[in-house]
Amino acid sequence: MTTPAHDLKPGYYWYYIESDPPSIIHIRETGEASLMGSDYDVPAEDVASMIQRGEQFIWIEPPLGR
Repeated sequence: MTTPAHDLKPGYYWYYIESDPPSIIHIRETGEASLMGSDYDVPAEDVASMIQRGEQFIWIEPPLGR
């Protein structure tokens, strides 16, 4: 059994880095991520490094069903 690279649950997050405008990042079940609006994939280990550097991930609450 392997230890997950980070503990973010799957879903969408606002992602903040330094002085850049916020972006939306999608964390997959595997721990890997993709930056919305791009085809850039982020390995789970890189997401963990981003967290360690103090970059912020803020959960986007899914919309309520009708």
